[in-house]
Amino acid sequence: MLPVGYFPCTQDVSDEGNVSGMLDELAEQAELCEEVGFDGFFFTEHHQQEDNYLPSPVLLAGMIGARTTKIKVGTCVLLAPLYHPIRLAEDIAVIDQATKGRMVAAVGIGYQPPDFDAFGVPLKQRAGRTEECVEILREAWKGKPFSYDSKYHTIENVRVTPAAFQESGPPIWMAGWVPVGLERAGRMGDGWIADPIQSLDIIKSYADQYRAEAKKNNRKPYIVLMRDCVVGGTWEECVAKSEPTMITHRYYYEGGAYVSDKHLEGVTCADDLSFDLLAKERLIAGSPEQCLEQLQMWKEVVQPDYVMLRMRQPGGPSQEEALQDIRMFGEKVIPNL
Repeated sequence: MLPVGYFPCTQDVSDEGNVSGMLDELAEQAELCEEVGFDGFFFTEHHQQEDNYLPSPVLLAGMIGARTTKIKVGTCVLLAPLYHPIRLAEDIAVIDQATKGRMVAAVGIGYQPPDFDAFGVPLKQRAGRTEECVEILREAWKGKPFSYDSKYHTIENVRVTPAAFQESGPPIWMAGWVPVGLERAGRMGDGWIADPIQSLDIIKSYADQYRAEAKKNNRKPYIVLMRDCVVGGTWEECVAKSEPTMITHRYYYEGGAYVSDKHLEGVTCADDLSFDLLAKERLIAGSPEQCLEQLQMWKEVVQPDYVMLRMRQPGGPSQEEALQDIRMFGEKVIPNL
């Protein structure tokens, strides 16, 4: 069965501000995900955002780990350049121990200037800092003293305790959606997180490039397919609640994130995007039967090892409906994958 992870919304857009309530909702979502067959629950990070975007994915993974017993917990992704690798290794190792080996550490290089400004880290150092971070994490999790010739930190005869629960440390998945990022993931990563918004042919091309780089570096490829998902009892129900997802994707389009493809012929502005158009290949959308059919298409063409789904956007659905969607997907789609 193809494992499915859940990628929650961690933005509080309420007028009154309700971060503590949002944290309660996240725990409730995670507990239900575990109950109905999801494989994991993962967090990302951004900083200095007005919508109270939660900035602490490692802490959140630990929080969810304490509320669950089976599902994986982790980051997707943490912004590696913003961390001191030794402290990051310690924090992740503690969560890996506390969860008996359920931690996954997915990393990215970052792209938003405010994230870097918050920590005084030059954006131009992001690739070098990320590569160093990955190498240092793997050494640190062995639990033995080591030194590392770093351009950015002083690491001399350091021992990280505790060692990770998993023998080689938590798997490190890497995001990367341009040639240099695909090369890096194939050379260094235990897995590659696919671009969440491009169409089938584009992702297939990226996956082929990643697999070639992994083979070149004697690494076993592992592909994490990431998608936004709108599920409902009928197609009409999905259309009726699609606007929060459409707002997100219009934002991506306006920001130049979409790679041009056959589906975008005739689209000249974000307002030309329709839910029907996005549902062709950019979303997993529809009834459970339709969602399953779409995922089977991705399985046949891209052959992912893992699926990561985001089913809630800042504008909705409500917590009650989000829980209904999680249950529907877990009970009617996941068992058939």
